[in-house]
Amino acid sequence: MKTKQRPALPTANGQLINLEAHGYSAQIASVGATVVSLEYLQRPLVRTFDPQQLRPVYSGAILAPWPNRVIDGRYRWSGTELQLPLSEVARRHALHGLVFSSDFSILSQSDDRVELQVLVPKQEGYPFALLLNVSYQLEATGLRSTINARNLGTEHAPYGFGSHCYLVAPGRSVDGWLLEMPADRVQQVSGERLLPQEVVAVEGTELDFRKPRRIAQTFVDHAFTGLRMQEGEQFRVQLTDADGVGSYLSWDEKCPWVQVHTADQADPQLHRTGLAVEPMSCPPGAFNDGTDVISLAPGASHHASWIIGALQPA
Repeated sequence: MKTKQRPALPTANGQLINLEAHGYSAQIASVGATVVSLEYLQRPLVRTFDPQQLRPVYSGAILAPWPNRVIDGRYRWSGTELQLPLSEVARRHALHGLVFSSDFSILSQSDDRVELQVLVPKQEGYPFALLLNVSYQLEATGLRSTINARNLGTEHAPYGFGSHCYLVAPGRSVDGWLLEMPADRVQQVSGERLLPQEVVAVEGTELDFRKPRRIAQTFVDHAFTGLRMQEGEQFRVQLTDADGVGSYLSWDEKCPWVQVHTADQADPQLHRTGLAVEPMSCPPGAFNDGTDVISLAPGASHHASWIIGALQPA
């Protein structure tokens, strides 16, 4: 029997929606359509933050109409040079799209589901109008996130998307966790600006996590591809402790890339306390070189989903 849905609560990150079903509980904030928390039987599956405080390092946010970096914020589309505002000032890039700070409207909510919507209006550097719908549904296997983008304009629009949750396992640091990621290739980066370089094989490198192994002191802030599907025709990243307890994130071929970051930060509360696992439709620098950028036709829509769930031995 379903319990009565609690009303959304105002916070510093917009309205806070509480979901509960199948042993899972989640909090979703309307700003950025953000996953604030996700637990299974009261065990955290993602790194949680206080919704009354500044959201740290894009935690849980939806990334659109591009994930990751547009280098120098400059790109060309349909023969026109476009310049985006630089949101990552220190590295001089436009980072993680335009909606991570947008307050989404709540279209509907129930005990186990919420649907949110936001308009991406024509603006400097992105003269295209999109309507984004994002829903979160608690299922028996975890929290399903779904994103649908519709082009409201009269021209093809460049589009990409991703999400930015930090997975966790029992323990205090990624150093002690085991990572399994079926990715055969990785995009190299150069310098402090993390400029994307060639894509190379992971075999023989410290970035090979095709078989589960402890992360230890390895620094990771890279985009991986060459993903191999596992059960149910899904890509799947798993993060566990030594006993096999942890979390997973799975998705389909709509996201042929995944950014993984060991959360190396100056703040000790954030430093290596979660593993960013970001399914992406296109890699860093995609708007600059066109790799896997979706050309969304006028009136057309694009739909994708992914799920975060709990891992624990039988």
